[in-house]
Amino acid sequence: MMSLPEFTLDHLLRNSAERNPATIAVIDGDRSFTYEQLDAEAGKLAAALLANGVKRGDRVGVLVEKSWESVVSMFGINRAAATFVNLSPLLKADQITHIMNNCQVSLLIADTGLLPDEPLPRVRAVFAHGNKTPDVQWADSVKPLADAMSAATPVMQLSAKSSDLATIIYTSGSTGRPKGIMLTHTNAVAGAQIVNTYLENTADDRVLCVLPFNFDAGLNQLLTMIRIGGTSVLQRSLLPGDILKNLRDHAITGLAGVPPLWAVLQQLKRSLEREPLTELRYVTNTGGMIPGTHLDRLKEMLPHTKIFLMYGLTEAFRSTYLPPDQIHRGPSCIGKAIPDTDIWVVTPDGRETAPGEVGELVHRGPTVALGYWGDEEKTSSVYRPNPFAPKETLDRDLVVYSGDLVTRDEDGYMYFVGRRDEQIKTEGYRVSPQEVEDLLCSSPDVHEAAVFGKKDPVLGHKIVAVVTLDGSKDGTAEQIKHFCVEKAPHYMVPREIHILQEMPRTSSGKMDRSTLKREYAEG
Repeated sequence: MMSLPEFTLDHLLRNSAERNPATIAVIDGDRSFTYEQLDAEAGKLAAALLANGVKRGDRVGVLVEKSWESVVSMFGINRAAATFVNLSPLLKADQITHIMNNCQVSLLIADTGLLPDEPLPRVRAVFAHGNKTPDVQWADSVKPLADAMSAATPVMQLSAKSSDLATIIYTSGSTGRPKGIMLTHTNAVAGAQIVNTYLENTADDRVLCVLPFNFDAGLNQLLTMIRIGGTSVLQRSLLPGDILKNLRDHAITGLAGVPPLWAVLQQLKRSLEREPLTELRYVTNTGGMIPGTHLDRLKEMLPHTKIFLMYGLTEAFRSTYLPPDQIHRGPSCIGKAIPDTDIWVVTPDGRETAPGEVGELVHRGPTVALGYWGDEEKTSSVYRPNPFAPKETLDRDLVVYSGDLVTRDEDGYMYFVGRRDEQIKTEGYRVSPQEVEDLLCSSPDVHEAAVFGKKDPVLGHKIVAVVTLDGSKDGTAEQIKHFCVEKAPHYMVPREIHILQEMPRTSSGKMDRSTLKREYAEG
C-alpha cells in the first residue's frame, strides 16, 4: 500500500507551478490561464477568505458554473486550510439550502444569478461572480469576488494538512436527502496519483472536462491534470457539435464521460468517419455500465483511441478499471483493482467468493473516505472493519462495503451484477436490471433504458422499463416488447414499457433513477 508524505491538493498546484509556470493549466472558452496565474489567484482568494473570518476546517460553498473562477475557488479555499463544497448549478433552492445547512457553510462563492432567494443565517459573506445584481435580501453580505481578492496580500504558504478535509461531495443516493461524503487531502491526492498511473498521463495531455466538479469523477479528472501539469479544457455545453469543436480545436488527448455522453457522441459518427480524432489517446467511462451496443459503436467511431471502463463509488473515489486490451470481456466487466488498492468480493457471512459466485464488492485503500458528514449511523453501516485484518488492527483498518453485487472469473476479473437492493425476483428468477437494460438498448429502436421491479401479487415483482427512442425511430412499446421476446427468456421481458421523450438527469448528468423509480415502479 502506498505511503504518502504530508501532501495536499495545494501541493499539487504549487509543484506544477514551480516546475512549469508558463504552461497552460486551464482553458475556459477564449480565456487561457497558466499554472503561475492559478497559483497566484489561489493565494489572493485565500487571503480574502482569511480576512473575512474563514478558519481552518470551515466549509466554503462554491455555487459557480464550471469555469476558471470555480477552479480558482477550490484551490483558494484549500490554501486557506478550509474545505470546499461544490454545489451544482442544476440544484434547486431547497437542495442548495439543505446542503449548506447540513455541512454548515460559513461563506459562499457564487454566481450572482444562482443565489437562492433567501439568505442563510450562518453565511457570513458571499463573494459574488457575475454581472447580475443580487436579490435585495443578499445585499448586505455580498462582495464582488474580484474586489475581495484584490484587497489582501496573497497567501503563498501551505497550511493545510493531508489529514484535513479537502472537500465534501454530496451524492443524491437512492433515497432521502443528499449525503455529504468527506474526502481528505490524502484521499484526493491518492486518487489523482493512482489514475495518473494507469492512464499514463503526462504534461502533454489535454483533457476535456465535460463532467461537473461536484461529481467525484469530474473532480478527479481535473486533479489528475493539476498533479501531472497537463491542461484542462472546460466544457459547459453538452451539444454534440460544441463538444466536437473543442475536441478538435484543442487536440484533446483524454475524455471522461458517463454513459449518456457516449449516446450523444454517436450523433457525430459521420463527422468522425470523415475526420477522425487522431489526437484522442483515451476515453474513460464511469457512472454506470455502458450498454454493449453503445460500446461497440464507440469502438467503431474511435478505432485509434483506448477505452477504459472504470468503476468507482464516491465513498472510495475509484475502485477498479478494465484495461483497453481487455475490452473484449464486455461492458459488464469492471476489471481489477486500481493500483495500491485491495478489492474483495465478499459473501454475507464474510468469506471471499469462489469464481462465479455473487458477492458484495469491498474496497480497501488510500482513497477510502472518512464517511458521511453528520451521519454516524450511515457511516458505520458502510465503513466497517476490514474482515480479513488481524484482530489487533480492526479498528484502524476500515473498508467500504459498496452495496454492489459482483462476480469474479478464474482470471480475477470482476463483473457487475447489480445493486444489493435492486435485484428483481420475478416468477422465482433473480434478474439483474442492468441485464434487461442492456437487452433493451440492443434494440434498434431504443436509445436509453432504465429497469425496475414493481411489486406484483402473482409474480413477486414484474419488470418495468422506461426507455427513450433513437432519434430516427418511432418504435412502440409493443415493438420493443416483441424484440425482447425474440432475444431473451420470458422472465426477462418487461411487463410494462414506458416511452419518454428524454430521461430526467441528476446534477452530475446521470440518469435520475430515483425519480423514475418513484413514478413508474412505486405507484
